[in-house]
Amino acid sequence: MTPFDLQKVDKQIYISELFEKSDVYFYPYARYAFLEVLQKLSIKSIYLPAFICRDMLSPINTLGITYFFYDVDETLSPLLEDVPCEAILMVNYFGFAQDMAPFVKYKKKYSALIIEDNAHGFLSQDSDHKLLGSRGDVGLLSIRKTVFLPNGAALLINDEVLKNRGYESFQSMTSFEDVAYQKKLGIKRKIFSYYIGIGIVLARRLLRYLKTGSALPLPDKESEHTLPSNGYLTPLLQDKSIMLNIPQEIDRRKALYRMVQRWAKEFGLKCIYELDEGSVPFEFAFMGNDRSKKFEFFLLKKGFFVLPWPDLPDEVLSGHCKDFYKNIKVIPFLW
Repeated sequence: MTPFDLQKVDKQIYISELFEKSDVYFYPYARYAFLEVLQKLSIKSIYLPAFICRDMLSPINTLGITYFFYDVDETLSPLLEDVPCEAILMVNYFGFAQDMAPFVKYKKKYSALIIEDNAHGFLSQDSDHKLLGSRGDVGLLSIRKTVFLPNGAALLINDEVLKNRGYESFQSMTSFEDVAYQKKLGIKRKIFSYYIGIGIVLARRLLRYLKTGSALPLPDKESEHTLPSNGYLTPLLQDKSIMLNIPQEIDRRKALYRMVQRWAKEFGLKCIYELDEGSVPFEFAFMGNDRSKKFEFFLLKKGFFVLPWPDLPDEVLSGHCKDFYKNIKVIPFLW
């Protein structure tokens, strides 16, 4: 098992059947879903984690919304302060359930909307067997991060009071992302050995290094203000369903997590989260140390690769950025 494995796509699953109590709307990216709910609910201020990808600021900046950052500790739990806002963003990092209690307390104190960012946790559940994304007043899903798709995200409206506010799914149309997807799918079908997959990853890194001087993607500072260029939902999601063997994909991801965790322990590396019953890991996240490079070379031989996460906002990097924010690395389970 490696990130290059083809997913089993022998069953049709309608997203609305998974989230029966939610109204579901579809978008190419979760950022567009985020923009939709901020706009339709006329949110004027929002409290969000400092440990977050900079591109999540683009809907906020597009609408000119006032925002404040809260820190997280090394377990990625929130360190909330008395900062009143109309909404608060709660993130389920890497497919693991964030504790709702601090956010519910904040909601009661400031009558704030809880937006559950579940871009990493499609298919994951909390300890009460509730699907992540359905616990907040509204939820954001990035389906494309769990299911191999050109694009695909969803907005879940969970609170009955917030329904019927004029939300609209984006139009479905073939785009350049669908063309690129077909090319990548063709490559994936030809990868009969993970060495080929790793070879492709390393070749791309070499080309990027020769072009930019960095083997990994450089920070995209414009993404804090600019939304993705493609505004069309892939036709693969036109009928609001996915093709996936969900039990098999859950088993695959959990098996990958346990395997990588065993290897990480051999290098003295600690995972951010211990695997629990309900979590379907998006990727394996760990805190780097002086043996991280050796671990990365070891993983390449096993058919895995490592990436830094997240691309932090400039305001966080230039402010009181906790050291560990820049020291978390991830091992993807889907290429």
